[in-house]
Amino acid sequence: MIALVTTQAARGHDHDLDILTAALDVADQKWQIINWDNASIDWSQFSIAVLRSTWDYYARLNEFVTWVDRVSTQTQLQNPAEIVRWNVDKRYLQELSANSIPVMETTFVAQPSDITPELIAQDVIIKPVVSAGSNNTARHRSDAVAARAQLDHILANGGVAMLQPYSPTIDSVGETGLVFLSGEFSHAFGKDAVFGEAEQVHNGVHVQEVITARVAKADELALGDAIIKFLVNKFGITPLYARVDMVTNIDGVPEIMEVELTEPSLYLHLDADSPERAATALANAAIAARR
Repeated sequence: MIALVTTQAARGHDHDLDILTAALDVADQKWQIINWDNASIDWSQFSIAVLRSTWDYYARLNEFVTWVDRVSTQTQLQNPAEIVRWNVDKRYLQELSANSIPVMETTFVAQPSDITPELIAQDVIIKPVVSAGSNNTARHRSDAVAARAQLDHILANGGVAMLQPYSPTIDSVGETGLVFLSGEFSHAFGKDAVFGEAEQVHNGVHVQEVITARVAKADELALGDAIIKFLVNKFGITPLYARVDMVTNIDGVPEIMEVELTEPSLYLHLDADSPERAATALANAAIAARR
């Protein structure tokens, strides 16, 4: 049986789950949706446990990582614990950049001395390095006072902040996301600007987003493939699922915004064949785990 792992607050908001479970039914795969923090669950009854919408992990990081390590001794976690531990802290962007993968300009702020007047005088996005769903994220339009206040708040709470200059192409083009299943490209989507002129609407779990189908360009696909190659080289395995989010810079070159390997929405409703691809990937992983 396959465990599809969520959290109570995400129930009713993870629209992939209905699509995925229907596809698993067609593939004759048994499944169960379970909250990750349900202490009564015997995880050894599952061939694999697939993280799907554990969207509160950022607020309970130590508890979540402890759970990841513990469950990994009882069943096969997907994605595996080593990948998850690396991915929950967005300082992985530094490693991508060091490996010649184009990453959008990002400054990490670990202490007050990392903050300069020039840094916070820009139009910037600020968030903690451990974050999800645009929670605790804000755009400061050349408002150094507000930017400094948010950075101080993150540091005072023991966190590390990341600051990215706001790219004007996000307003004109939006973001592009590529979904990979078992290392193979599945489908692409576009995301409208979350911190543009429209007011953000929070549904209690994450900021609501406008997501549409998109045809990925050749250079975007090449960047996505480079990410998968990097991950395989680093971890020695192919992630069961990956979402590669990017933005085109002012020179027309795609750059990584983030790589989602923990609990990304896959937007299976945007591509008619993606539910079957996802079900096949999970079924194959479950079969391999039982060998």
